[in-house]
Amino acid sequence: MAGIGFELRKIYGRKTLASSIGGSIYATMTAVGPSVIVAVLILFLKFAMDRADITELENRFFMSSFTYIFLIAVLIAALFSTVVSRYVSDCVFHKDDRALGASVFGVMTAASVLSGGAMLVLCVGMFIASDVPVYFLLLYYLLGILVANAYVVMTYVSALKEYKEVTLSYFAGILLAVIVYFLAEGVWGMHPVVAAYAALTCGYALLNGMLIFWCVNAFGIPQEDYFGFLHYFVRFPKLLMSGLFYVLGFYSATIIYWNHADIRERVSIFWTAPAYDLAMFLAILVNMSALVIFVVKVETSFFDKYVAYLSALNMGSYHRIKKEQESMTNSIRCQLFFVYEVQLIITVVLICLANVFFPYLNISVQVLNLFMILSMGVYTVFCMYFTIIFLYYFEDHTAACIAPCIFLGITAILAAAACQMGRAFYPLPLLAGGFGGWMAAFGMLRYRLMHLDSFLMCKGAQEEYRKGEVK
Repeated sequence: MAGIGFELRKIYGRKTLASSIGGSIYATMTAVGPSVIVAVLILFLKFAMDRADITELENRFFMSSFTYIFLIAVLIAALFSTVVSRYVSDCVFHKDDRALGASVFGVMTAASVLSGGAMLVLCVGMFIASDVPVYFLLLYYLLGILVANAYVVMTYVSALKEYKEVTLSYFAGILLAVIVYFLAEGVWGMHPVVAAYAALTCGYALLNGMLIFWCVNAFGIPQEDYFGFLHYFVRFPKLLMSGLFYVLGFYSATIIYWNHADIRERVSIFWTAPAYDLAMFLAILVNMSALVIFVVKVETSFFDKYVAYLSALNMGSYHRIKKEQESMTNSIRCQLFFVYEVQLIITVVLICLANVFFPYLNISVQVLNLFMILSMGVYTVFCMYFTIIFLYYFEDHTAACIAPCIFLGITAILAAAACQMGRAFYPLPLLAGGFGGWMAAFGMLRYRLMHLDSFLMCKGAQEEYRKGEVK
């Protein structure tokens, strides 16, 4: 995250209206740009296929099958993101670009093996259940691996410090996908669904190639130790659990409803809950602004105060330590509550607007009812995530693991109960789980700030002792 902050502080430091607007645009493209670009591409392909007069069953097959690819990619990325982020931070601190560059290919290899195994199961299932053509299965299999790799490589974006180039890579991928779709469907006469998957495969192939190019350009050509990051999974197991539990909690209700809810539907081997999935997608879009606000507020002020506090803790007097700690603590409180309050206002306003405009967009009342509560649920989950990020800064991995565990437990248990209680209860588990995880994370962060000096000093002593044992 710090890499984004350096660039933002440089932009906002000019203190002009143009720099403020430019900084906001930059933060938006950095935080949510890639996700928005991919969402736009999927919506465009769906619109193009509707214009091609495909059947409702084919439309549902496309959305359901791609949803499974997306979920597999997100879960695989969750396995790596937090641990690899720590590895990347250590490599950047030690200026070990060779190890950093080598780990890019190691992570991509591991992600390819995991995603390849999951995609093979889906492809075999589709071939047996629906007799899907082999050429489509090959496209589907390759796309699943490419999407997973794109997600895991995004972990390195902060270290790359080439955010414009990364955003350009996504734009290039979407442009190629659009061109390939029109050629495949309009010129070569492919079925619209096959053409859409061919377009997505080509787009993600270009995206992966460009991301690899930027990594090699930034870190150099790797020569050895491609899997040096793996010992971090043993060294920081709580980081692994923290990231994985967070993502599992986010999608646990969705997975449970796919298998047990009365609103689920089946296309080929894919079970989905279209009404819930659409409401969830819209709820995430409504809360995307929180990511931008958090990046701007935290990266432009907190990091400097955090560095000043650590410097005082290492070499400063007691008076200076307390002064810097108080300054940093006040900054955290102000920034967190600013994000909490502003995003709450944005979410509530957009929910109200949805009540007005959804009927004109032919969005059903069922989706609207789910959307209103899910929007607040996603809001609480994002607030929990922002709070946990500060626990990562202070290396309180135990607390950073407990909050997502509580979130996952509450959400999964209530989602299973909601399947028995009826549709009216379906959006509540995410709201209850997110709120429970948020309050747990906030309480542990508050406790940590009250005992921060002793905690960090003890962590430092333990680290020195561990290094001595290794030597």
